[in-house]
Amino acid sequence: MRRAFSLIEVIVAVVIIAVLSAMIVPRISRTTKAEHENAVEKMSDLLSMFAFRDATSSQQIALWQDPETGWFAMLTKDRDPLATSEDGEGSKYEWATDFRLAPVVLPRGLELVDLSIDGVEVLGSDWLIPSIPGGGRPSIEMHFLSGSIDTVLQLDSNSMVPTRFDAGGNSVQNREILDLDQYGSRDEKW
Repeated sequence: MRRAFSLIEVIVAVVIIAVLSAMIVPRISRTTKAEHENAVEKMSDLLSMFAFRDATSSQQIALWQDPETGWFAMLTKDRDPLATSEDGEGSKYEWATDFRLAPVVLPRGLELVDLSIDGVEVLGSDWLIPSIPGGGRPSIEMHFLSGSIDTVLQLDSNSMVPTRFDAGGNSVQNREILDLDQYGSRDEKW
């Protein structure tokens, strides 16, 4: 007696594999898109925190991409009491990662393809965008690209929230405009 698969058994196995793969592949691609969307939202939050801290703190801050890991983080210029400055007087100021904000890690497949600071393109992954205490904050534009996302985050020098532009030039409003007269809040006291 020969042991082999019949043609019907092979066809049934192929159909089952096809149905399972048709169910699994879209879920995997949705998960990837969700990871990429989440990372873009985290970068938007990081830019918002950079703008907020620049506007409310006298401490110098900066945005930075670690060239070794590719992580994005906010830095603060802290005084190191153990180090002395070049002239030998007082303590030295050093950049340190802001411990209150977790660094943003881009998932596999999503990358920062363009970075512009005040309209000037920055090349490479070794960059630092410092704020100037009492001075103006630079305008930042970041372009993120993957198989499922083509997004630009733009933080103007006078804005607290970045504007998001998805492929096709449509801007995504971060805030909803509310007409207080139509809402019924015209006579409320502030």
